[in-house]
Amino acid sequence: MKKFLSIIFLAAVSAAASAQALPSLLINTDAAAQGAGGLPVFGSDATPLQGYAASTALMEHFASAGAGYGTWQPSAAADKLLSASAAVRIMQKFSFAVDYKSFIQPSYEVTGATGTVSQVTPSFTPKESSIAIGLGYRILDGLSAAVTLRHTSSSLGTDAKASALGFDVSAMYTMGKIRSALAVCNLGGKVNYGGGDYSQPSLVKAGASYEVIQGLDAGAEMTYLFEGAFNAAFGVQYCYAGLVTVRAGYHLGEKDMDIPSYASMGIGFKFAGISLDAAYLLASETLGGSWLAGLSYSF
Repeated sequence: MKKFLSIIFLAAVSAAASAQALPSLLINTDAAAQGAGGLPVFGSDATPLQGYAASTALMEHFASAGAGYGTWQPSAAADKLLSASAAVRIMQKFSFAVDYKSFIQPSYEVTGATGTVSQVTPSFTPKESSIAIGLGYRILDGLSAAVTLRHTSSSLGTDAKASALGFDVSAMYTMGKIRSALAVCNLGGKVNYGGGDYSQPSLVKAGASYEVIQGLDAGAEMTYLFEGAFNAAFGVQYCYAGLVTVRAGYHLGEKDMDIPSYASMGIGFKFAGISLDAAYLLASETLGGSWLAGLSYSF
């Protein structure tokens, strides 16, 4: 009976995630990026592996580390997002980064064959967790590339657990006021919960940002999921005196395929290398009310 319920739960989750396994791989937990429509080109130096890992080889700081927390789709499920990450430059040319992310869903009761709550395992909390490491290399001034290796584990029920290895490749180029990036993400093995194979949400994305005037940046990103969906994101951010940054953006998604459309706004404070960022999502029936906060330190 428990296995049957796990399969039913798996089907529900798959439908909610538009038949995509490992939906957490599509969620950027960086509050700085989410405040500007989810644009990783505006993300924190501490979380490069959730955006374009190649950025680590071009970052101005020697090292950066941070942690984040938030709630996702609170009106529907109130999922929890936890993350921790760090990045460091090595010998001018190389960079190394590590990232941990956990996507925790609401607990549900586990019932036995008689329909009563199990005394052995009365409840179960579905969760996805991933840990990634990335190596970047500065090819030329302003040009870098990186490879990321990621292990993701998923527990949807007591008898529905799976894991998979995946990898990303990315490149970034900066020239004057323009920063551009390209990445192919979530390539690798499939996951199997006991009822068939599910592919990782593989995708290719390209993004760019432009410094319109001093302190004001605008950016955009296009994403194509191999399942057949297009996404786009647009955002702006304005930094005053290097201390306070305000952000706004819009993510255009296909509801039947992955993350739906939403608008976002955010704010960040920075002093003595310490950054505190927050983002709030709105204009979405599913994701409205979601929020993220992150704290990082760069030196």
